[in-house]
Amino acid sequence: MPRGKKQPTALVQIQKSPIPPTRQSTIETMGCPLCYVQVIIKRRKGAQSIEGARGSEIHSTVARYSSHCARKQVGMDLDAFEQFSKGAGPQAYKILAGLRDGFVVDYEHLFATELPMALDENMQPTELAPALEGTCTDSGLPACFQGTLDTLYIFRSEAHIQIHDYKSHMKPFEPEDKPQSKEYALFAFQHFPWAAKVTFRLVFVRYKNLTRSVTYTREQVPMLMESLKAARARQEKIHEDYDAGREIEAIPGSLCVYCPMLSDRSCPVAEYNPQMQLTPEERLKFNLWYSAFNRVNNTVLRDHVNGTGKNVILKDYNGKVYVFGPSESESEVLPLFQATADGIAMDKERNPVLPIVSLLLDHAYANPDDTGWMAKITLSSSSMSTPLKAKKRVHLHQAVQDTAEKITKVRVKVSKPLDAIPESEEEDSEEWGEEGEEF
Repeated sequence: MPRGKKQPTALVQIQKSPIPPTRQSTIETMGCPLCYVQVIIKRRKGAQSIEGARGSEIHSTVARYSSHCARKQVGMDLDAFEQFSKGAGPQAYKILAGLRDGFVVDYEHLFATELPMALDENMQPTELAPALEGTCTDSGLPACFQGTLDTLYIFRSEAHIQIHDYKSHMKPFEPEDKPQSKEYALFAFQHFPWAAKVTFRLVFVRYKNLTRSVTYTREQVPMLMESLKAARARQEKIHEDYDAGREIEAIPGSLCVYCPMLSDRSCPVAEYNPQMQLTPEERLKFNLWYSAFNRVNNTVLRDHVNGTGKNVILKDYNGKVYVFGPSESESEVLPLFQATADGIAMDKERNPVLPIVSLLLDHAYANPDDTGWMAKITLSSSSMSTPLKAKKRVHLHQAVQDTAEKITKVRVKVSKPLDAIPESEEEDSEEWGEEGEEF
């Protein structure tokens, strides 16, 4: 080689990892960038693949059953539901059996089940499914955003679309807290230009009549687009860092239970990650021990305060003071009737005086466009249950029960052993002041 000339340097070409379309599952996985690398880029299987298979079986059964009801133009067909459910695994079948009797298909408005939708980088429909042909134009560009809608209902006269998504999660959650509601609502708006609003409803199949929904309007489309663009930018940044060999951050959280690094504890923050410090069984043992100890401990402390009339005071070395003892607090209650010494107040026409109801009615008459929130006002049955159970009120009790709406609430708790002997409930709250106690 002639002197004075530099030897050419070989160009190093960085092999870029392919960026898959952004889906609701990839957005959630991005909560921990390192988990995303393991699951999406390296395609490692997560620790909870059985739960994923169970969810797929439930979705498939519900989709086939809904299509069957639409073809037969019936809201329910229990025999068909049973037949479709038999192909599912034992865990999925148990959930489906509980769902069956209360599951009604709105066959008149059902458009499609398990409907794939996709948008390109310009947020325009692409890769149109056969069921969507004629509803919009296919851009022909590669998909940047994808999703599969479990069930889509169309209410054309109301310019309204409903998307039902079935969840087998143990814990219910609000749809607006998850990116899926925004992504699927945008899919509907872009594929159906006539739609003025889209309702995204989560149906929690483990429980009867337990749903959560959120409604978006077409005016919110720019917001929905920005939300998806931000998610796509985060996804591209993870791929860029991975391709460049940069260190990928690990962020512990609820996502850890699905991470493949959970099984071998290879997570770089495993030492500080609460999901990896103890097994779930070890944590349940600790929970049982703590619950028993806490009940005994609180009983002893309450007895001491009741007997001595003095609070228990602890002062730490930083000067912070902690006190165990009665603490007063005020809460507001809104009486339905106006109480008198011997009953309730009556007006001149001998109708009961209803202070709160009167105020609400006045507001409804003066503001007819501001009444939607009133539909959510309810009376708690807890304050009425004991008086209504009296024998002389048996007919009133039945009538009230007939008008009651059932609401499913879910909380996580430790169940008692199946062979446990029934026992009286212990007072385990911080409410004091029972009759006969002195402070």
